[in-house]
Amino acid sequence: MYQNVIDSDLQDGIDSKDLAKNLEHWMTELPQQLRRVPIIYLAIPGSHDSFTVDITMNSKVAPDAEKILQKLQCLLCLRYIMARWSKTQSYSASEQLRSGIRFFDLRIATKEREDNLYFVHGLYSDEVQTVLDDIVSFLETHPQEVVILDCQHFYGFTRQTHIRFMQLLTSTFGAKLLPYTEHMDFLTLEYLTTLFGYQVITVYRSDEARFGQPLLWPSANFPNPWPNTYNQTDLFNDLDSGLKSRSLSVGFVSQCILTPSLSYIFKNLFSNLKDKCGFDLEDIRTRWISKQCPGPNGGFNIVIADFVDLSDNLFAKTVINLNLKLLNVQNLKPCYPILTIVNEANNKY
Repeated sequence: MYQNVIDSDLQDGIDSKDLAKNLEHWMTELPQQLRRVPIIYLAIPGSHDSFTVDITMNSKVAPDAEKILQKLQCLLCLRYIMARWSKTQSYSASEQLRSGIRFFDLRIATKEREDNLYFVHGLYSDEVQTVLDDIVSFLETHPQEVVILDCQHFYGFTRQTHIRFMQLLTSTFGAKLLPYTEHMDFLTLEYLTTLFGYQVITVYRSDEARFGQPLLWPSANFPNPWPNTYNQTDLFNDLDSGLKSRSLSVGFVSQCILTPSLSYIFKNLFSNLKDKCGFDLEDIRTRWISKQCPGPNGGFNIVIADFVDLSDNLFAKTVINLNLKLLNVQNLKPCYPILTIVNEANNKY
């Protein structure tokens, strides 16, 4: 039965060798065979520190910054340097979505004398509600696309702030939020979007605050280890090790990023993160990703990067096209029991 499905997909022109021709709709246009593969086995591109595009030298120092930087925030020259090393993305939320990014790394903070919440990375960036509105607007017009929101860090949050933020998430996305489930091996794009209209998975990495919230997912379902190194050799050794040891029953996030130390930044004050950790890493990042294999055999799933706009969205295109490897019958064999479950579920609706 599954061989017939693959053959029919290939006959329909799926063997074009490019799944990233239309980045804005790449999930929608995946061959049906891939839309029936669990999302924990798909290759999905994401952005690291996703919403920093609005950081400028006039941005205020955020509570996630080093304490010494917070004390010296009145120095305009300091904020000028911080802005050059804090901005990790050149695209807005809408631009990232149109460029194929489907996993977002959220760092959220409060601001004194304000009720609004903001995204931060050393400095304050976009207002949270504005970005969430952009995401839901995209999803409304792209009903077959799915995003994963990783609420990674919270700064200045109290119990009441958590409650307010969780209410903001549920009120913004409503029925699009996928409720937490213990098992993930039946969560395919077809199951999520076609059968039930789910388009948002929200990981909430504060288990104490999240407890009892059925629409938010715990950290354990999407392990997201941080390499915390500026050495390229160490980075890729760490990434390889993570993939080898990952659990195949949940998702997995590979952070393909370099993290400069304060001493390194001080040695390169007049450079910036994009030059030192973007352009310098891009070629080897692309080569490493190209060698990976999604699915239960290879283990590759979600990968996040800085400056996803480089070289005309080469990062997203490279990741998305890894899914072509899943059209190989041998790579899909371990998925057969899962596909059986999905097909049985489909027959019920």
